[in-house]
Amino acid sequence: MANFDLSKYIPVHARIAEFYEKYPDGRIVTEIIRLNEDSGFVCIKAGAYRNRDDAEPSSTGHAFEIRGQGYVNTTSFIENGETSAVGRALANLGFKIDNGIASREEMQKVERMTEAAKPTGNNGRNGYNGRLVTQSVS
Repeated sequence: MANFDLSKYIPVHARIAEFYEKYPDGRIVTEIIRLNEDSGFVCIKAGAYRNRDDAEPSSTGHAFEIRGQGYVNTTSFIENGETSAVGRALANLGFKIDNGIASREEMQKVERMTEAAKPTGNNGRNGYNGRLVTQSVS
């Protein structure tokens, strides 16, 4: 397991609530920047607008996820990426960054990816004769 305490990270929903409390006429817009259905890779961009009529976002954030990496990403990798992108956009706007920009959801991703990279069984081998194997996301 990764060496950090998830309880010290802010969940994205807390940033969203604070954003709409401060900017009740604001809006958050997300878009898929890249989706590769074969590899299950998605990159999401989120923009936070302080006013409904702003032409440009006050801040943006990006995140990626890979389908099947962890239990939630088996069915909800796009939604998970969207949540992380929103969290980063709001952090870049200064919401709930006392403990850093990363959200709890992002640190859970680090935890998932750390677990996925660990060797499993086979006397310490990862099933690929000890070689590090990565997944292409293009």
